[in-house]
Amino acid sequence: MKLFHFNCRYLTSIVACLFFSIASYATTTDSTHIDSSEVTIKHKRLLKKASFSLVPSNYQTQIAGSIGLVSLGAGWDYGRKNQWSTEFLTGFVPRYDTDRAKITFTLRQAYTPWSIPLNKHFSYNPLRTGLYLNTIVGNQFWFDAPDKYPKKYYTFSPKLRFNIFLGQEFEYKIPSDNAYFEGIKFYYDLHTNDLMLISRIQNSYLKGKDYLGLSLGLKLQIRRR
Repeated sequence: MKLFHFNCRYLTSIVACLFFSIASYATTTDSTHIDSSEVTIKHKRLLKKASFSLVPSNYQTQIAGSIGLVSLGAGWDYGRKNQWSTEFLTGFVPRYDTDRAKITFTLRQAYTPWSIPLNKHFSYNPLRTGLYLNTIVGNQFWFDAPDKYPKKYYTFSPKLRFNIFLGQEFEYKIPSDNAYFEGIKFYYDLHTNDLMLISRIQNSYLKGKDYLGLSLGLKLQIRRR
């Protein structure tokens, strides 16, 4: 009996050890599984965030601005309050009295530091400023003057313009959580470029209308989900 009692106690101990070992293994496995799931979810979120950052924050259209009669483009907003925006636009210049119409490309950096809510749906951005580079497509425009011109005859490139602008924005929030666009922005800019600015400095009699231009634009803000 003593031997049987000893064997029972010994067997019970072994079974208990096995049970706790299995339980411990199961717990460890679950913990590893949970940790692995959390890492996977984080990776998916990071991947989604990275891929989503490639999608523009807005689509826009603009009239005038020394980048074409009409321009279409997209922008990427960023910053703590999305106060920065990098934008790319393609513009159309009618042929007017030339041989053909022309296409322009513009890379613009905009900064809108403040936003003042007017009511539930409207807000006012009192300052909008920045700069942009613009180039025009066509063999008659060049970065370096052709050899037919005397050296240093042209000190600037008609193909590339540096511009600065100053303006304001008004924003309307679309009252729907399911709409693809979350808001519409209307903006206007006063702008000038490097040639106009140099001309103004060298000719003090020039007035604002001689070296400043006005552009109007609309932005459709894409809803971030």
